[in-house]
Amino acid sequence: EALFERMMRLFIWENTYDEETGKGVKPKEIEQRLIIDGKCFISHFKNEDDLTAFFGSMNGVTKYLDEWKYAIVRCPIWTKKKTIGEDVVLINNTAIRNPSFVHINHYATLLAHNEVSIVDALINVRDSGGVPVAANNKQYESIVAYQNKIFNGEFGVVTDKGGLGVGYAGNNRQTAQDIGTLMETRNKLLRSFYADIGVRASFDKKSNAVIDEVTADTSMLLYNVSDMLEERKRGADAVNNMFGTSWEVRLSDEIDYNTENQPEDLIEGGEED
Repeated sequence: EALFERMMRLFIWENTYDEETGKGVKPKEIEQRLIIDGKCFISHFKNEDDLTAFFGSMNGVTKYLDEWKYAIVRCPIWTKKKTIGEDVVLINNTAIRNPSFVHINHYATLLAHNEVSIVDALINVRDSGGVPVAANNKQYESIVAYQNKIFNGEFGVVTDKGGLGVGYAGNNRQTAQDIGTLMETRNKLLRSFYADIGVRASFDKKSNAVIDEVTADTSMLLYNVSDMLEERKRGADAVNNMFGTSWEVRLSDEIDYNTENQPEDLIEGGEED
């Protein structure tokens, strides 16, 4: 959900919704459909003079496998078959209609596993005794109670209710995950997520970092985001031509690389004056 929300802010739609009359399409409705389904249909709702963003499917065979004549648009209270280009506009997320949700889910899964490892590592540093091995159910219950106390940051002891002695396996923790490494991995995953959608994340400045190093990925970032922006612009133009609106779409100001300011503390050539 956090990554989804951040991607929702990638593009700014203007003139799509009138706050006073409540007519038109809120930008979030357009972006939600593009990110989740890879496409968004814009048309009138029933016979009302009010545009709506729809989920939908396509049918009607053409000479291309990925192009269709008709769209079946739907919302929770209405569905209708329409003709693409005549009474409904198809906006694509990318040129081949790839949804971004797969990308979001991929990084969310990696980050979730990383977060679990961080939590486990933070808890495990409280106890370096290895993995307890229970010989019977009574020992098991005692060990679970002890580990619950450790998890909650409390003092605890293992009581040997079975009288057999609690054994520990793998008490050498040199192979345990380093917390600093896990945190660094988390930051790298977030930066990788942003880079894949065309956003520059924070740069870990080294003592001899220069402007060329910091901005070296600008072309790649623009390449990643340019396809999505171009498809949205085409969609906005198509809506304007069909329905007489004045929709516009642009990159969010925070990631507009055409007006990006260079860091003042980085100097060309890597040498200080």
